[in-house]
Amino acid sequence: MVMFDVRVTERIQMRFLGAATVLAALAVPAVLAPTAQALTPQTVFGTVTCKQGQRSSPPVAAWAVAEKGESGQAKIDDVPGEHGWVKSYTYTTYDAGRFRMVVACGGTAQQPSNAVATAWMKPGRHNLTLNF
Repeated sequence: MVMFDVRVTERIQMRFLGAATVLAALAVPAVLAPTAQALTPQTVFGTVTCKQGQRSSPPVAAWAVAEKGESGQAKIDDVPGEHGWVKSYTYTTYDAGRFRMVVACGGTAQQPSNAVATAWMKPGRHNLTLNF
């Protein structure tokens, strides 16, 4: 019959318990930590025209209001081959849900003549004709 020294047996048990404790400590944060989710870029874009009856005014600024994400100023550019009152706009943010555009029509970006807000819309292309 083989007899073990009690001290050797205790050291083996302590090493096993130490290793098990380390493994458990490493496993718990992995289980409790939320999984990281990738942010999804969402863009609203298209053309915008401001009209009042037969008269048109140039869009001078646009603000994108995001339902969930970050709101901000949309980029406005001239559309090649179009009149000055037709502009392109684009705005991108992450995980926005829906968008609402607020467009300044006529005047300057600092002092617009009118401001018009759209209804809520999904990301994607929207060619807007806004009546003020």
